[in-house]
Amino acid sequence: MSRISVFFLAGSALALGARAETSPLSVLSEGYGIEVSGNSARERAMGDAGLASVTKQGPSILNPSRTAFNEKTSFSATFDSDLDWLQDKDNSNRSTTFLIPDIALNFQGRIPVNVGLYYRQRFHRNFSFTPLVPSSPDAVQTFTTEGGLYELAATLAYAPKPWIALALGYNFLIGRERAIESATFDQNSSNGDLFNGVNLKGDTVSTRSSGGYPSLSMTVRQPKWSLAAAAGLEATLDRTQTRSVTAMTSADKATATRTLPWTAQIGGAYKPVPNQSLALDIGYEAWEELSGTQLNPAFKIGGGYEFQGKGGAYEAYYSKVAWRGGMGYEKLYLGETDLYYATLGTGLPLGRRGNLLDIALKYGHRGDLENNLWTEDFLKVSVTLTGVSVWGQPIRKRR
Repeated sequence: MSRISVFFLAGSALALGARAETSPLSVLSEGYGIEVSGNSARERAMGDAGLASVTKQGPSILNPSRTAFNEKTSFSATFDSDLDWLQDKDNSNRSTTFLIPDIALNFQGRIPVNVGLYYRQRFHRNFSFTPLVPSSPDAVQTFTTEGGLYELAATLAYAPKPWIALALGYNFLIGRERAIESATFDQNSSNGDLFNGVNLKGDTVSTRSSGGYPSLSMTVRQPKWSLAAAAGLEATLDRTQTRSVTAMTSADKATATRTLPWTAQIGGAYKPVPNQSLALDIGYEAWEELSGTQLNPAFKIGGGYEFQGKGGAYEAYYSKVAWRGGMGYEKLYLGETDLYYATLGTGLPLGRRGNLLDIALKYGHRGDLENNLWTEDFLKVSVTLTGVSVWGQPIRKRR
């Protein structure tokens, strides 16, 4: 799809409605949609950073190695809600959405070995538009893309020494996408064939993808600082496209392969005092090695600060609350699109066992009128619920 086509689609979307996280980048067939962060609400509130920030409980999808330092078995689920403003120089549109982008479960045994099971929504497609100039004066056509790329992973993390942990994982990818073209005919009374309106469900192209890749991660921790690195190898996806017309599957099927590039992230964390942390993450995705005129290398950097509350059983509740903030920048993998964002958040302890409720608020600005001919501002609320258990541990270690 040419850049001119992208600009036309963006303007069309602004005129007659779009949905949240509906950047025009989501409609490009060369990409996979909008990438969803794999961080929990704690890391999102710290500028989407915290790869190396070691805690005593909770999963980490982007850096499973740090779970080898966990003291208990843990479970977490993240919930996202967005409010988006998509606009060009003449129009604007506002909409909302809701996602459950990741669920994770970690089993901690008697030795410093942790087994993790993860679900993650890796990419998200959600974009619809109506052409400003209909193809016929008696028909209005709407084009919609929806779906995403979903990731299931199993990891094994081990800490051979108290100061270093390693993890190996295998990530299985499943893609489900639809491109829908529907048309509504509303001709005048002189046209008897379609008098009083007839709604025709047009072509739908469904795409199914599958593939997988191994991942590696490592964490080094010291009393006042920690470093981490994580990488995922290139993945080849087998894709099957099926076309249907008016809910009837046709014989038009096609198979092909697509590639997801290798990725790498490094991060550092520093504790100037025991209850305060600074974090910085840098990530890279090698999209430039793939074919596609709209693809470009993706880069991101984010940093943040956390003030941790006191953990004493007899402390006032407000003194146990954690406070976080951060900011970051990304060069997205399609169309040289910039993303700037700022974050705030808090962490609320739930009982003495270590259960947590983390909340993050993220404001971002994507694209620009000069280069992309559209901009998108979004306000994202993320909530992560983390529960811990003593399952699998000897009685003498339980508390």
